[in-house]
Amino acid sequence: MAVAVTRDPELTRTALTGWLSARFAAPDLRLGPVTVPPSTGFSAENLVVDATWTGADGPVRRRLVVRVAPTTYQLHPRPRFWLQYHIQRLLGERTSLPVAPVHGFEPDPGLLGAPFCVLGHVAGTVPADLPSYHREGWLHDAPQPLRAAAWRHAVDALADIHRLDPATLGLAAQLGPADLAAQVEELAADLDFYGCAENPQIRAGIDLLRATVPTAHGRPALLWGDARLGNLVFDGATVAAVLDWELAGHGAPETDLAWFLHLDRHLSEGIGAERLPGLPDTAATVARWARRTGRMPHALDFHRVLAAVRFAAFTARVTTLATGHGLVPADFPLHRNATRLLAATLKEVGT
Repeated sequence: MAVAVTRDPELTRTALTGWLSARFAAPDLRLGPVTVPPSTGFSAENLVVDATWTGADGPVRRRLVVRVAPTTYQLHPRPRFWLQYHIQRLLGERTSLPVAPVHGFEPDPGLLGAPFCVLGHVAGTVPADLPSYHREGWLHDAPQPLRAAAWRHAVDALADIHRLDPATLGLAAQLGPADLAAQVEELAADLDFYGCAENPQIRAGIDLLRATVPTAHGRPALLWGDARLGNLVFDGATVAAVLDWELAGHGAPETDLAWFLHLDRHLSEGIGAERLPGLPDTAATVARWARRTGRMPHALDFHRVLAAVRFAAFTARVTTLATGHGLVPADFPLHRNATRLLAATLKEVGT
């Protein structure tokens, strides 16, 4: 679902023209209409605009994405708007991971009402969450070999993230706790913010996590945080860009792997949709990830429960905000579906 945008597009274009002119040292910079992409995130406000100017080698034309920090729709208790773009800039400069180029960050809320970042637009297609890519869209309509290849490339991108050392990138001190026990306690403390502290399935999940925290998980890896197909831009079956580093962290990479699998399960079984034929199953996905990372997955059941609890908590907050602001009907089933899938996960792991 998209953030409802009420800003004046002409005032926004005027403000951005001056800022971008200075950023690109282009006094003749001109902007086309400011538009909202049809598929965008719920938290930050996303704007797309075409910029043209005269460069040293002649005319320049770039499509830009302006992401404005959330104001009304704050999904998480510790927003790190600047950090996600700092991470993305470092990845673009120091690694071969495909990310959108970062053209600048503005911390002053005076210009657009909140801090914002300007990214280069990456052409391609993104599997949709709503409606689920298992029900319609380009991945649904693609031939099975292309579907399978896209999934494999997504797993490869995830593994490549997990091969990165956050300490080498200078990020370890900025990414929150790497210790799993501390992450569980942080999540438990945040349940009031998410509005689900009394949910019995979530409480049962927290209790199980506390009782089964793995004692070791190897070298901490960079974590994407919101690892899912819907945060990837595809050029055919190839990953053109890894998007959305809002929840990035460091620690056990199985956290991301389990989230990736759980979100796909939510968008199929969790909403009563048949999973697309041709997509590799869990065993094949885990095996491919293990080969590419050189790590054998550890305590995957723990991480499956952690993913299910986190997702149920997040959807409680999303549902409250979306229904409260009239973006979806009052009976929007997102949180109910997530809680039901959490209950199924708890049953599968033996509680």
